[in-house]
Amino acid sequence: MQTDTQRAKFLESISQGNTVCEAVKAADLSRATVYRWKEEDPDFAQAWYDAREDYVDSLETMAKKRAGVSTAMLIFLLKSYRPQVFGDGKTRDTRPASAEELATRARLEAEENETRAGRELEEIEARARQDMEKQTAELKGKAAAGDLLAQVMLKDRGVSF
Repeated sequence: MQTDTQRAKFLESISQGNTVCEAVKAADLSRATVYRWKEEDPDFAQAWYDAREDYVDSLETMAKKRAGVSTAMLIFLLKSYRPQVFGDGKTRDTRPASAEELATRARLEAEENETRAGRELEEIEARARQDMEKQTAELKGKAAAGDLLAQVMLKDRGVSF
């Protein structure tokens, strides 16, 4: 299947230290596609994380081999990828979300959407009531002035004038 091949090419490229931009080109994919997969597919997210970790492991091996040589870029990369070891000591959790975390996010998003929809419905109902009150007031004015159609419409609505 083309998608499986593309996923494998993308992950291989990431494990070789390529940027996402380079990896999507190598796999003939779009950035949006791989980020959607990462968000929706915990297995793909984990594979992406593992591929990145493979590359960082190779950087660490390279750093150990070059211990006596000044390699500013290598140190910069290691500080970035492994700050708890080579940087400021602060751990940055880049692990992909678990299925449970994704389910919790989806539930919270659904609750938020439901709340938002409820507020929007209340606003629509309030505007509709205001419009009906305005129309009724206009019809009452016309009915009082002798407009027979306005009188019939008010009677149909059960409104006395």
